Amino acid sequence: MSQQQSNTSTPARRRGAYSLAAGAAASLMAGETSADVVYSGIQNISIAQFNSQQIDLDGDSNQDVKFKNYVFGGGNYQGGLVNFFPGKFVGFTAGSLSYVSALGSGFLVDGASATGSFVGSMAYGSANPNAQFNNVTDAFVGLTFPIGANNHFGWLRVDINNAAGTFIIKDWAYERSPGVGIRTAAIPEPSSLAFLAAGAAGVGLLRRLRRPAKTE
Repeated sequence: MSQQQSNTSTPARRRGAYSLAAGAAASLMAGETSADVVYSGIQNISIAQFNSQQIDLDGDSNQDVKFKNYVFGGGNYQGGLVNFFPGKFVGFTAGSLSYVSALGSGFLVDGASATGSFVGSMAYGSANPNAQFNNVTDAFVGLTFPIGANNHFGWLRVDINNAAGTFIIKDWAYERSPGVGIRTAAIPEPSSLAFLAAGAAGVGLLRRLRRPAKTE
């Protein structure tokens, strides 16, 4: 290959590399600004029978939601309570009972869906026949809760086995921006470190392309 041929092809290759690096950077930057999700990390909090567990979702020392793993006359009971007005679960009412809805991954928790009660049954065997958490793994609880004067949306992921009396809170997340919905299983977008790494990879590729080609 001649030196002239190498110089002719190099600008096109450089443009392609620039486009690749710019595309990766733009993709990551878009992800950074698409949501402001705060994630707890894996917690795996086990609630023993006859006990309850308070969760401070946003780390402000206010206990935002309480989960119960009690034993009543009708057997094992699991339920939830959003502690502060106007907090509510994504839930429903059947007869005279309020229930918490068991959500799958990707469900949008927002003002249109978090319209249940502030309290709800999750599982109580045959005593609460419409309960949706009787035997679940990686089921999501959606809710709205106040931070100061503003409402925020969040989720918690749980494992429950009503018959065995087990209740595990695995992790949770909330949307930092008030009034902005969050999808269950959403965690923070890639950090600025990932953005810088993508840029560094692009620069490395450009440097390799700038090396003089060998002449025949």
